[in-house]
Amino acid sequence: MATTKDTNIKGYCDTINEDFSQMKARIDEIRDRLTKTYGADSDIFGEHNRHLCDMADYLDWKLHLLTKVCPFDWKGMDKGVETSVSVDQSERAAGPEISGGYMGG
Repeated sequence: MATTKDTNIKGYCDTINEDFSQMKARIDEIRDRLTKTYGADSDIFGEHNRHLCDMADYLDWKLHLLTKVCPFDWKGMDKGVETSVSVDQSERAAGPEISGGYMGG
């Protein structure tokens, strides 16, 4: 049974997750617009792109931290993620099966 405190924390986590995700998406839009306007090789794009990437990385880091500080049963980061996986038999490799483990020498 969820308590009021848990509900408020999950609501806070949902709000922050949505806000940071929207900010990151907006930064990506700005980067795309800069690429189309000035070209990826221009000096102006290079100067702005570096800072925009820094901001996007910072938001990614904050989103990652959010998964650590929010309750373990919070599902905010799982929105849009499939909970089951199915592989069609036709997708199997035709060759011999090789383990993905250590192949070393």
